[in-house]
Amino acid sequence: MYWGSRGSSSKIEQANMDGSHRTILVSSGLVWVNSLAMDYQSRMLYWCDANLDRIERVDLQGNNRTLMLDLSFDMHPFGLALYNDVLYWSDWNSRSIHKYNMTSSVTEVVVRGMGTLMELHSYDHTETFNGMHVQFSSPQLFFLGGVVMER
Repeated sequence: MYWGSRGSSSKIEQANMDGSHRTILVSSGLVWVNSLAMDYQSRMLYWCDANLDRIERVDLQGNNRTLMLDLSFDMHPFGLALYNDVLYWSDWNSRSIHKYNMTSSVTEVVVRGMGTLMELHSYDHTETFNGMHVQFSSPQLFFLGGVVMER
């Protein structure tokens, strides 16, 4: 399992599901870790820092940290989801859901007028990772109380 914390000693950590083998992946340059998204195939962990207004990633050993998007100029990212090579995030400033295609480097608004969404989740019914069934169909992007269909 993976989690992030907020405050003066913010960090991103991992542990086995029974809590054993707890390790710190990232312990610097964090303020308000809001949302995590896992890329199982590339073995990368993405996060949104809602204080620094940016999206970053690191490999599952805590190495190769990369700034993916600096959104501090006009956005306040909060929730985060990943599907294939596309990052989705909720923006509290514009009250919308955005997406960033990591292959083409194209960013666009998916839905406007959403309010202050706390979380986004994606799933693909065709994918299974290490015994865990992760679902997404069409694909679908889920947020508090509804579904946005991306086609």
